[in-house]
Amino acid sequence: MTLGERISAFRRRQGLSQEALAEKLGVSRQSVSKWERNESLPETDKLPLLAQALGISLDLLLNGEEAAPSPSFQPFPPFQRGSLWSKITWLFQRWGWVGGLVLAGYGVIVLGIAILWRVMMGQMLPPEVIFTDGYNPFLPVELITGAIMVMGGILMVGGLAAAIILYRRRR
Repeated sequence: MTLGERISAFRRRQGLSQEALAEKLGVSRQSVSKWERNESLPETDKLPLLAQALGISLDLLLNGEEAAPSPSFQPFPPFQRGSLWSKITWLFQRWGWVGGLVLAGYGVIVLGIAILWRVMMGQMLPPEVIFTDGYNPFLPVELITGAIMVMGGILMVGGLAAAIILYRRRR
């Protein structure tokens, strides 16, 4: 069935004359007649108005069939089809921001452990080392705990940044 035949059939189904349809669309009766005889095509900006006037969808007017409704939310589409990589990608795009929060949580834990370790190791040093040497940033304890604290801070900040960015980009 051609576009012209569909226009004619749906116009008759609505009980409209060519003149009444032309009036609704703001075109001449001759234009509607040419459309129905497939001598010309409606202008693109008239198509939504034409479908509305005929009481049908634009898909039905143009294709002769209704488009299958696509669900707005697919609960877990990758597990219905596709590779493992597509499944992982979908999970990361949808829920990656939670991973960022988990990463930030690990950063806080690592930072807390490093601070606790530094405090505990400082109390274990003999007082004469503390008073004679004072604070020495090159003691092995200070170096190790300092490096762990930096790593914890990077994890925390990076995790929070990733969570914010991925939350804004989620689908």
